[in-house]
Amino acid sequence: MKLRCTANSIRLRVRKSDLDALQSQGKVSVPINFAPGIKLEYILKLGQTEHPQANYTAQQITILLPSELATNWINSEEVSIAYQQDYSDGQYLQLLIEKDFPCRHTEETDLQDTFFELAPKDDLSC
Repeated sequence: MKLRCTANSIRLRVRKSDLDALQSQGKVSVPINFAPGIKLEYILKLGQTEHPQANYTAQQITILLPSELATNWINSEEVSIAYQQDYSDGQYLQLLIEKDFPCRHTEETDLQDTFFELAPKDDLSC
């Protein structure tokens, strides 16, 4: 699973193996170790919620997906789940969870773990 953050935006790109783990274990997580005892972990998790939501607590970013929505998405050719998490002060956080395509400008070590079959044939982006 890959994490990309920009201003008021979190994007997760998930591989087939990530979705297998999400379905079987209810979550998938990736740690980023900065130094001994210092890490950031990002987690994609199924749960009982009405809509996708992001939370940050104690060095952990958690994206919670409604179980039914996630199951339908996983078992379809739909590429992404997008949601805007609004706050009462007018601020927001854009969430985008998408199936990972292979990068065309780098060599993929495990093409079969990407959603190469869903990738646009004429798209040169990752």
